[in-house]
Amino acid sequence: MSVQRGGLSRVTHIIGEGLEGRIANRHLALFGLGFVGLFFVLPILLLIPESLSLGSTAPFESYWRVMNGIYVDAFIRSFLYGFVTTVVTLALAYMLSYFLAFSTERVRAAMILIIVPLWIAYIVRYFGILLFLSPAGPLADLTGFETDLLFTTPAVIIGLANVYLPFAVLPIYNSLNAIDEELVNASRVLGAGKWRTVAKVIFPLSLPGLVAAGLIVFILAAGSFLGPAVLGGPKQTMIANVIAQAFLENFNIQFASALAIVYTVLLVGLLFVFNTLFDLQEVLGNI
Repeated sequence: MSVQRGGLSRVTHIIGEGLEGRIANRHLALFGLGFVGLFFVLPILLLIPESLSLGSTAPFESYWRVMNGIYVDAFIRSFLYGFVTTVVTLALAYMLSYFLAFSTERVRAAMILIIVPLWIAYIVRYFGILLFLSPAGPLADLTGFETDLLFTTPAVIIGLANVYLPFAVLPIYNSLNAIDEELVNASRVLGAGKWRTVAKVIFPLSLPGLVAAGLIVFILAAGSFLGPAVLGGPKQTMIANVIAQAFLENFNIQFASALAIVYTVLLVGLLFVFNTLFDLQEVLGNI
């Protein structure tokens, strides 16, 4: 085993020396932009002519249909669920991250417990929550009465917050861990209590991680498919479920493309608004 590791180490060292000086930052940037352009921008652009049904007598028919009440409700519900999930997740993640950064020395063990769920498939985690919230599940055994949470809005929010919690903890903890202890000690020496120190020193300095975590969680939650599919009912349908139904069940590629285009435009628009409130370039650069 040691011989194999030694051989692998030598190979890695040789490859590293061969690439050193040949790959600059601009090469990495071009690779990243090329990857995003090929697998994100290009597919979106290909959806535009598909959604317009070019050559037909009513090229904008799919877009007029998107304005129907039930589809507008799905858009509103998706962004509303995304916002509520973000608020709930950030609150839980901040408390957990604060505990890891300032109140425990077993950070590595705690981080393992936070990161391990990321290795488990989403569908497994959602079904675990389904079992936990079921009338005959552990929650009913603990409380002593059958719960009616399944297939409701709270169930979807609980599931989304549970699944995306690690994505919020990591950037928030990184920001909290980067705070200079001297600043915290200085605040307390000058007479500030624990809560005042948190409000005036720790919280403002951790805002970059909080904003980044909120952005990540909102994008993931607003576009969730499995959350409402497993834990929700017909009244909890989100836009990802509507797009999947239009494409996979009704085989209406034009309408599904129109829904995807409208959702992408709305999401990008919200991100631009978010960027006017918080300079994302500066925020992400401080993490």
